[in-house]
Amino acid sequence: MYLEQNLVNRYGLEPGDRIVVPKSSWNLVQHHALYLGYNMNGEHLICENVIGIGVVLTRVSDFFKDVKSITRIEKFKGNSLERKNVVQKALQKLGQPYSLINYNCESFCNDILFNKPKSLQVQTGVFFGLVAFVLLMATSGENGQKSF
Repeated sequence: MYLEQNLVNRYGLEPGDRIVVPKSSWNLVQHHALYLGYNMNGEHLICENVIGIGVVLTRVSDFFKDVKSITRIEKFKGNSLERKNVVQKALQKLGQPYSLINYNCESFCNDILFNKPKSLQVQTGVFFGLVAFVLLMATSGENGQKSF
């Protein structure tokens, strides 16, 4: 538990803070999680939505075990009552299934913090996917035309 307290102190974590870490090479995909504080056993906990598992509690030491860098920590701006409400809302989501498009780690955090289960990463990916598709169709149409 000393390691967990050390990590919490190092990053200045408080309940409701969002932790964003790279999930892929070149930081193209980011993983989002919420620090909830510590439980009655003194374990510092993070709530995250994990592919193939869903919304779970993870000990801080386990979360940071394989983290090589942190993209950012978004400090929760609410008061202590609002922090408590964020923690309770996150705990109520435990077991909710993961969905890449509809309820991923970013949309989970946005749901808890802002009541808006949206993912900018998904929206951006869909947008660039559509642009790529349109460009591909446009170039394949040009290549398929016959010259007279």
